[in-house]
Amino acid sequence: MKKKVLIIGFGSIGKRHANILQRKKKFIKQIYVLTKQNCKPFFKVDSLKKVPLINPDYIIISSPTSEHYKQLSFLEKKLSKKIILV
Repeated sequence: MKKKVLIIGFGSIGKRHANILQRKKKFIKQIYVLTKQNCKPFFKVDSLKKVPLINPDYIIISSPTSEHYKQLSFLEKKLSKKIILV
């Protein structure tokens, strides 16, 4: 079954993860990116509050380190049984 992936942050590391995942079309259904900048060809998410609606299978946190705790706390409250890479 193909999986949905969310990448939080689209700096150099977030872009690298997105490009690698894009090559894994056999396993990845959709790639979402939480960012304020353009992230074409990926699906843009403009708020952390919208993440539960997407219900991703995998989450990659590649935002600034100072944001990690806040983002992880939110994800822990709103989602369960997800694989998260920080």
